[in-house]
Amino acid sequence: MDTSGREKLKGFGFMFLSSSLMGGIGAFARYIEAPGIFISFNRSFAGFIGMTLIFLAARRFHKFKGLKITPAILLSGIFLGLLSGLYVMSTQMTTLSNAAFLIYTGPIYSTVLATIFLKEPFTKVTAFSLAAVVVGCLLIIGIINYTSAEGFTVSLDLDPKYMVGNMVALASGVAYGLFLFFSRYRTDVDSDVRSYLNFTFAIVTLGIILAFMRPSLAEMTTRGWIVLAVAAVITGFGAFFFLTVASKILLAGELATISYQETIMATILGMALFSEHLALMQAIGGALIIIGGVSQIVFSTKKPVAGAVAEEEPVAVSAGS
Repeated sequence: MDTSGREKLKGFGFMFLSSSLMGGIGAFARYIEAPGIFISFNRSFAGFIGMTLIFLAARRFHKFKGLKITPAILLSGIFLGLLSGLYVMSTQMTTLSNAAFLIYTGPIYSTVLATIFLKEPFTKVTAFSLAAVVVGCLLIIGIINYTSAEGFTVSLDLDPKYMVGNMVALASGVAYGLFLFFSRYRTDVDSDVRSYLNFTFAIVTLGIILAFMRPSLAEMTTRGWIVLAVAAVITGFGAFFFLTVASKILLAGELATISYQETIMATILGMALFSEHLALMQAIGGALIIIGGVSQIVFSTKKPVAGAVAEEEPVAVSAGS
């Protein structure tokens, strides 16, 4: 293996570690007696502190000189905060696997928006990816089901146990898609600067939501505060640090593909820690979402799309951020 190959392998290793750590936030959230928005704010704030220290150590703040903050930059940060908050909320309301799979429908929403507003061609690959993700969602939510007695059925009579949580997870996927879409603008901004701004506006967004929510923390135990601090350091500071290292080595498409490891980690933790059962139809649905999302990422980043206006690859951030 040559030097560039070893460097690329190191990048994949760092991204694998980052996405695995991010995939653990749902498990941590089950042991914290606080709303998902509050947990997400503290986690994102820890990541923000980590990125600030990295920028100070690497003396990168000079990159902000003369930078103009545009609506696209602001909106990508806002939707990063929303996708993070909604995702952590969903992990407390549905299974960890459902929450992780459904948020990763985001790249498909981004693709549809790019087709409409950036005039990107709607290819056969896009159609396949969209179909795979739609069917996968229907399988996970339970609209499409299979039993040995009745065979395949299509019904809106959903299991109320996880229905609300699944809807919140789907909303986090929509926010993820909007985050990816608005991240396609402003090719003049370096990826590390854009990521720093994204996390800055994300914690501001979550902070404003908390100011209006005024969540009660009366039920927080000593264990809950300890777990929150550990979760913030591991899934915030640690995960974002490894993401920053990986982003200097890998392309955005490579980072996004490896980030699907987050769904696998969340599923494993749900089964191991909370005895969550992944039904066959849900497993198939999750596989379809991963296949659809990864195929779209791989084919859309193989070559630049002609005619797209002010376009760039999405800034690499895992969905559970």
